[in-house]
Amino acid sequence: MQINVVECHSKYLGLPAFVGRSKKQIFNFVQDRVWKKLKGWKEKFLSTVGREVLIKSVVQAIPMYVMSCFLLLMGLCEHIESMISKFWWGSKQGERKIHWIKWETLCNEKKKGGIGFRTFHEFNLVMLSKQG
Repeated sequence: MQINVVECHSKYLGLPAFVGRSKKQIFNFVQDRVWKKLKGWKEKFLSTVGREVLIKSVVQAIPMYVMSCFLLLMGLCEHIESMISKFWWGSKQGERKIHWIKWETLCNEKKKGGIGFRTFHEFNLVMLSKQG
């Protein structure tokens, strides 16, 4: 029948089947997927409202399933937030624009002067607490 035998499954339902010591390498696919989405939008001219909607509805939803099952590294969460922040303020390749407000302030509720973006590490803890 010429069927290949697989000794180790790398992914099951989009998640890594085995997590070893190097979590950074295993969960790097989440960062790559976020980067591909943001990179595709950088060429387009978007208003601030358009960027807000895209960040909240698409980019913050990409790692949601992984966050509900695994605790992501703090550095990975910060790097994803950094990519989103650079996209929000409109930085281009090799050129960085001024970030007028801290990212933590933008993550506050709209009532408190923020925009309502999620902090990925806190959201990860919330998603894992639902499992408990």
